Amino acid sequence: MTNAGVTKTEVADVEGFNGFISHYLISGPQFTDFIADQTDKNQIRFEQYMRSIVAERDKQAPSGPIRLGQPSELGLPWEYYYPRSGFVNISQFSVTPKKVELLAATGLVVQEDIEVRAVLWTYTAVDVWLGEQKICSVEVPVYKPIMKKEITLSLKKGYNSLLIRMQNLAVRDTRNIFGIQLLDKWEDIESVLPDAENAKPFLALDQWLSNIEMNGKRIFIPANPPCPVYLTYRDIHNDEQRADISGMSHVDVHEDELMAVVYGEIGNKRLSRKIELLQNRKPVYRKTETSAERSQHMFEELAALGAGQTFEPLRFGLFYVLARWELGKKAVHDEAHIRQALDQIERREDCSDFFLAGLLRLMRSHSLPNSLSAQAEQAILNYRYWMTEDGSDGMCFWSENHALMFYICAYMAGLQYPDRLFPRSGRTGVEVSKVAKGRIQQWLEDLEEYGFEEFLSADYMCVTLGALLNVVDYMEEEESGRAARLVNSMLRSFACHTFRGSIIAPQARIYRSVILPFTQSAQSLMSLLNGDAPVGNSEWMVFLMNSRYQLPESFVYLMEETLEMEYQTGNAWVMLNKEQDYMLTSVQSPRQDANPVFWENISFDDSADIESNDYIKSFNERFHGTSRFEPGVQGYQQHMWYAALDNDTVVFTNHPGEMTDDGGMRPGYWYGNGIMPAIKQQKSMFGAIYDIGEEHPVTFTHLFFPTSKFDTVSQSGQWLFGQKDGGYVAIWSSGELVPHNDQLFECEYRLYGKRTAYVCQCGSKEEFASLSQFQSYCEQLSPVFDSTKLQLSASNGFELTFVQSENKSQYV
Repeated sequence: MTNAGVTKTEVADVEGFNGFISHYLISGPQFTDFIADQTDKNQIRFEQYMRSIVAERDKQAPSGPIRLGQPSELGLPWEYYYPRSGFVNISQFSVTPKKVELLAATGLVVQEDIEVRAVLWTYTAVDVWLGEQKICSVEVPVYKPIMKKEITLSLKKGYNSLLIRMQNLAVRDTRNIFGIQLLDKWEDIESVLPDAENAKPFLALDQWLSNIEMNGKRIFIPANPPCPVYLTYRDIHNDEQRADISGMSHVDVHEDELMAVVYGEIGNKRLSRKIELLQNRKPVYRKTETSAERSQHMFEELAALGAGQTFEPLRFGLFYVLARWELGKKAVHDEAHIRQALDQIERREDCSDFFLAGLLRLMRSHSLPNSLSAQAEQAILNYRYWMTEDGSDGMCFWSENHALMFYICAYMAGLQYPDRLFPRSGRTGVEVSKVAKGRIQQWLEDLEEYGFEEFLSADYMCVTLGALLNVVDYMEEEESGRAARLVNSMLRSFACHTFRGSIIAPQARIYRSVILPFTQSAQSLMSLLNGDAPVGNSEWMVFLMNSRYQLPESFVYLMEETLEMEYQTGNAWVMLNKEQDYMLTSVQSPRQDANPVFWENISFDDSADIESNDYIKSFNERFHGTSRFEPGVQGYQQHMWYAALDNDTVVFTNHPGEMTDDGGMRPGYWYGNGIMPAIKQQKSMFGAIYDIGEEHPVTFTHLFFPTSKFDTVSQSGQWLFGQKDGGYVAIWSSGELVPHNDQLFECEYRLYGKRTAYVCQCGSKEEFASLSQFQSYCEQLSPVFDSTKLQLSASNGFELTFVQSENKSQYV
């Protein structure tokens, strides 16, 4: 492959990303269906096999010229990659297995021949060519952890082309990502793109977008944009909704909008920067409604989705049909929504078990139209209800919510067609239900003994709720009663962790909604229980509409009273200190309770029964890492701690799994941790130590601190203070907190370094007469962090030491 007219550009900045090459042209990604030539009863092993064969070996360097807008050998155009972060990251979710391919190109200019040490970071199969020579090859992708491969770049005087070919298996949350980090001689190297003249406008627009600033409700527009630039609150491809801001110095954002997008237009290509208007995201209340009115309002909202005269595909369209039919309000496109779900079930898309659970529930109460009955029957009979049954696909069977969902779907399907043959298991419906009943009983027994693995997950536990309600409503009295008690346990834990109406909790699995707890799915449950809670809604609430389960309104008092408690759930130890004006809550890492008891991970035992719930739970810990919290372990989606002064005013820290806010990975930018910290909570005081080590590319942690949500914010030395209403929160960091703006403005402080520490102290006007008195108390704590010994201490006797865990369960 050749480059067309290379010239140097001063915009490219290698050093600004800690040595990562920051500018690329890319072609792709290209997705094609991927069919494996064999199956395996162990899904992790099966996916490892698919990864081992997905990449074609010994492929040559990408061929053909590199020109922006012109096709590569993939048949897709070369494009400027934005936003730059040091990584090319096209991570996304794939509901069926596919092969993903991507080409990338960049270049390095030096004034004399030099050798440079570098590192390739990736989860994928990657080949790298320096000029005509292949210098690096990673042949087999992994799910986790990220791979690190050291390379040497023998750079010749002048321009040196770097060509990259990436191949990966796309299955569920897929980490399509790589980055090349230069370890030395940055000052002697300039990053230059191929097709440089045509790339210059994009480089200039990239830099212009990065210079946007925001203060309060005003966006400040940099001068001299390199092309026409626009502001929109909607789709950037709808020109009727945009405003030309090319000659403006600032713009005041609309108070009722949640997201602003600033973009520039070069030819027919647009680079855009999202600006989330967090100050406009506020809880909504309906305090005048009775419990019955709240339920009716929620169900009518759900029923209205997809009920229009024009069919619009909706991911949970079947659930909204169920809501309408329960209300006696059938709509014109209901059959189309059901057919879409049937198609997803027939393709065995990941999460199709969710739609099957809704379909089976619908069929228990209502008759399907004749036009759909035959398709529904075949979809149900031919479904793959467990990973040990015939077939291959990319469904996740083993998470806590998925496991029960598959079990109860199999049980209900067997009841629906008791005498029919289910070909993938070779069992009759009666036999299918019998096997499923045994698995459900194991699942229930485990939860009764250890508690939830996906504890307090305000998104995933709504899925578990749906599965449990199917057990409550369609199984015998013993299983029904046990399931109802587990729902009570779930709601009780949510109620305990509710602060001013919203769930503020450490969580085993979470998404970006962690920054605004009142937007999480389980808020729908809190708003049903308590009319004073912010309104929420979730598609899973339709399972309550005709359920025999009744919400325990007696739990409302737990939502409102002060609490100090600690308890075990799964392998985790949860701490909670809820006062009138603040809440501090966390999971301990490592556990510091007396004589901690852990369940044993048996997934490495080749003789273990792979059908048992103990094995599936162990399997899940390796993949999702839900509740075994130990310092230095690879993280996933776990949320470790919160301090809250209101239901929309929270602070926390984490070690990001990626470099930018909107990358789509797990762990992400704000949710989960790349490497798990050491954590300790003592009443209203909290400490955390991060030791990122050498095996993770993100070398900073960061603090979420939404300035716009506080009444008062101040900074003194290494302390950052916030006050809202009668509550106070203070954050101490072991180094300088550096403000950073990505998709969020005035919300993020980065702490650079591989070994860092934080202290959080909460307080209230009842304890401290003024904010200044609280500040004085915090400052006399005089935290000290010894980065060599990894020890954190304070004058009040608080002590925490980071001890690297040897737990290797998080490797897949």
